[in-house]
Amino acid sequence: MQKPVVALLALAMSLAAPSFAADVAKGDFHFGPIRFQPADAIAYQLDTAGGKPVTIVAFADFKIDRQGVLDAIDTAGALITQINVAQKGSFVMVRLTAPGRCGLSGLIGAGAKQIDLGDSFTSKSSQGVARVAGDCSTTAPGKMFDDVYDFHLTYDQPLMVIPKPSVLATGGGEPGQAFAALVKAIQAADWDAAHLRLRSEEVPQTRPKASEMKEYFRGIGLNYPKTVAVTGGLMKGNRANLDIKGTDSEGKKIKGIVAVQKVAGNWRVLETSFFFDQ
Repeated sequence: MQKPVVALLALAMSLAAPSFAADVAKGDFHFGPIRFQPADAIAYQLDTAGGKPVTIVAFADFKIDRQGVLDAIDTAGALITQINVAQKGSFVMVRLTAPGRCGLSGLIGAGAKQIDLGDSFTSKSSQGVARVAGDCSTTAPGKMFDDVYDFHLTYDQPLMVIPKPSVLATGGGEPGQAFAALVKAIQAADWDAAHLRLRSEEVPQTRPKASEMKEYFRGIGLNYPKTVAVTGGLMKGNRANLDIKGTDSEGKKIKGIVAVQKVAGNWRVLETSFFFDQ
């Protein structure tokens, strides 16, 4: 007597249960000697200068560390970091620029080659509030300099909601003050003030001898500004990207970005990128 009731209850539960699409990341990518098939993908929306967000689908031939993406200030930078840490891998980013059209850029060959192939490729895509599905492909092989390329990438992915960083004012707040103090400590050959803020790979296992300290900091100083002003930046959680201007060891004007992370109460440098400021 209970079997019909159980069957009806099971049917009702199946009708009431929400249905979820399985995540899809597949296809083929070829550029010159480099070929890969996606092992993973993420999708998110990127704000643009025009105010209208563009949907990005990033395909990688490695398992993407999603928490690393959520924590990072720059999403593409998070994927680059994951390649650098593993010292292998490739990723490409499909951008859905217009109905029926898509673009593609990426970092391939274990970070050896950066590419941007433009926005003239064919796309079939559908997008809701929380999910995007479709594909992006070449209709015929293309060529960039000596490298022939073609690809067909298919996706069905949830749209990740990536927290946005806060804007740092002139001076860069706490992380900016810490970096300015580091620059002064390097110039003063002050080990106590500098070693907890330098890149971890720049810090020897044992403190240099007093007779070696000035030479140690002379070498380290080549990687850092001689004088610096933090003009602003972005911050998220325990990470910050600082915009800086200053002079290098030869007195030439430079500008760039310094990535720092707060570790055990100290803002430690992760990466620097400097350019001449003409």
